[in-house]
Amino acid sequence: MKDLGEFLDINKTKGLPRTYKFNQFIRWFTLIFATLAIAYSIWLIFNKVDSDSSKFAQFVPFAIMFLALNSFLKNLFSLNKIKLTQEMISFQYLGKKNVNIKWGSLTKMELNEDKRKMIRLKYIVDDVERSLQYTLSFPKPLEIANSIAEMAPQIEFDEFMAAVVITDKEKKAFFEKNKK
Repeated sequence: MKDLGEFLDINKTKGLPRTYKFNQFIRWFTLIFATLAIAYSIWLIFNKVDSDSSKFAQFVPFAIMFLALNSFLKNLFSLNKIKLTQEMISFQYLGKKNVNIKWGSLTKMELNEDKRKMIRLKYIVDDVERSLQYTLSFPKPLEIANSIAEMAPQIEFDEFMAAVVITDKEKKAFFEKNKK
């Protein structure tokens, strides 16, 4: 890492509680635009398309509606905000229930290498292991991963996350190097 110092004791330097948000302008613009596109498609279907219309004219409103609905649902049910506090990490969504995870219940952080790269957090609630994934395209993924590692020292890492997250050994080496 080029500037390791930026991620050392990140929770002390940046403070808690701290919130990371997906760009709200883009999120709300997309939701409103998709809603308008769906409404326009419905209006086209009932007012402009009839049995004499070409196959293309009959198909287009349904294609627009499908694409707009897909965009609307993705933005409504995807992660909107991550909030870090002294007690827990909170994953907040617009269209579904928030997920709050106590720091002590986190057990593992790993990279999930599907089509979309995701970070998977495993945690225990009521003696049942659960997992939560968030995408690496969410703003400031390194800050979030290092904050989680700092607040939950008991957490285990897979090979990739162990290379990304700053360990205590790396912190000590950095401080030794900078004392000289």
